[in-house]
Amino acid sequence: MSLTHATFTIERVLNAPPERVFAAYATLEAKMAWFKAPAEIETLHRDFEFRVGGCERFHARWPSGLTSDFQAVYHDIVPNERIILVYDLFHNADKLSVSLQTIELRAEGAGTRLLHTEQGAYFSGGIEAAQGREHGTAWHVDNLVAVIEGREPRAFS
Repeated sequence: MSLTHATFTIERVLNAPPERVFAAYATLEAKMAWFKAPAEIETLHRDFEFRVGGCERFHARWPSGLTSDFQAVYHDIVPNERIILVYDLFHNADKLSVSLQTIELRAEGAGTRLLHTEQGAYFSGGIEAAQGREHGTAWHVDNLVAVIEGREPRAFS
């Protein structure tokens, strides 16, 4: 078994105040608009408890039969400023990684500078796994921006 550590930051400026960006993370309904699978899936389990100590889970089955399971615990929430969580990601019963995710929201004029930083320990796949995670996370963040700004999210590529 290998272990690879990697850190990435995705930065975007949104045409919306921090309160509106924060709200996109704060309820299941709002988060489901942009944090979803890039293909048709069967949702097996979806929990969302947005509070310090609260858990989030998104467990799904892909058309291939593969199951993915995102399991997170919220460690710090400062409304309109930051969200910090730790999540485990599984494919079938195999743990792929554990990541510390920090989302910072900084007022910038009438908009918001969003900084999404992840520090991950990847158990298989090496640096390619980390690069794939960064690519997928950037897709989610871009969908968040699109939804907040009233545009259609883009297809996964």
